This record gives sequence, C-alpha cells and structure tokens, in this order.
Amino acid sequence: MIRDRMKKLLRKVAVKVLNMEFDTQERAEQSFDKNDFDPTKIPKVVQGSGDTPGPNHKEDIGRPWVSAQLSGSVGPFLIDIRPPNETVAGMLPTAHLMSGDYIKSHKELLPPKTDRITIYDQTGELGSEEIAAWLREQGWTLARRLRGGYREWLEYNELVALPEQNEKSRLQIGDPITLEEDHGFVHKVLTSQEKISYEVWIEGRGMIGIISEEDVFS
Repeated sequence: MIRDRMKKLLRKVAVKVLNMEFDTQERAEQSFDKNDFDPTKIPKVVQGSGDTPGPNHKEDIGRPWVSAQLSGSVGPFLIDIRPPNETVAGMLPTAHLMSGDYIKSHKELLPPKTDRITIYDQTGELGSEEIAAWLREQGWTLARRLRGGYREWLEYNELVALPEQNEKSRLQIGDPITLEEDHGFVHKVLTSQEKISYEVWIEGRGMIGIISEEDVFS
C-alpha cells in the first residue's frame, strides 16, 4: 500500500517537474494481427520449472513458495549450511544451523523422510544443491535447494531471524574461536549439567569440533 502511494506521488512529481503530461494522456488502442502470431515463440510450460520453482520441482524450491509456507506456519524443515560468521547477521525463520559435514554425521537430527527439507546457502551455488541431492539419495526425497539462497531472500525483504543466544555462555554463535592451529567460529552452544561447550566450525574445512568453555578460557 505504501509502495503504491509512493509510485503515485513520484508520478505526479514527474508530470509537473519533467513536463511529462504526454505520458498521462490516453493512448490509442493497439491492434493485433493474428497473422503475426508465431506459436513456436512460446516456451513450453513445464510443471515446477521457471524462475519460481514450486513444490513439484525435483531439485529446487523458490523463495515465494517458502515465504508463503512460513507465513502459513507450514514451512519445510529449513537447514542453513552457511558458516556461523554469516548466519550471525540473520537467517530464515525457524532454520537449523548445520554444515554439510554436520548433516551427514547427525542424520538422527533430521525430520522423518516424508517431510519436506529445504537447504540454503548464501547464493544457492555454495553447496546447498549438493547437500540436497545427497539427502535425496539417503531417502529424504523431498529435500530441495532454495533457489537464489539467502541473498535473494534478503533482496526481496523477506522476514529474517537471528540465531538464538545463550545468556549463560561467554561466547555466542558466530564468535571467532581458536583451536590450537585452527581458526573457526562458534557453530552451536551446548549446555549439559550446567556446563557449557561449543561446537566449532573450522574455517577452510567446514568441519565441526567440540571444545568446553573451560578449555577456551583456561
């Protein structure tokens, strides 16, 4: 509604300032000659293809579909495979943070194989396609890549969420951390019997290591 009002206001300004009255005049109705119609120029319509792949697409899902599903509280099981230093700035609502290697070694954390899973990275071209394909091979036949990734999600001003914070922890998701010679970022904060430990995403390898808070600050 606000966008429509702004368009009307800008149009009025353009008419007055840029002398564009001709653009507001009625135009003659255009004629259509059926002899100019070439049916071969019309692309074939394939179910689930195009710029906005729908649920019937075999590999991808489009941003509008995921957004509509989330709005209706029937969204898929979302997995964000980006490094923690990227997810700390925002992620899709309800998304789970899991690297590709983490998914493969923790399949027990995934939903039933009959559920829909949507995998996304920053652009849609940084590993989400391969992880979605691997999941389909493992039996999660409804695993799909989010076309365009998080970048397109932001471009269209879709809703985003921040990773959950642990008030008891001295480090949070996305914070840098060093393990001997490796550098990484906190991937998850784990709490067990009032003890804090961290899953660490190791930079350059995407692997996950676990270290206790005591060892970090000892």
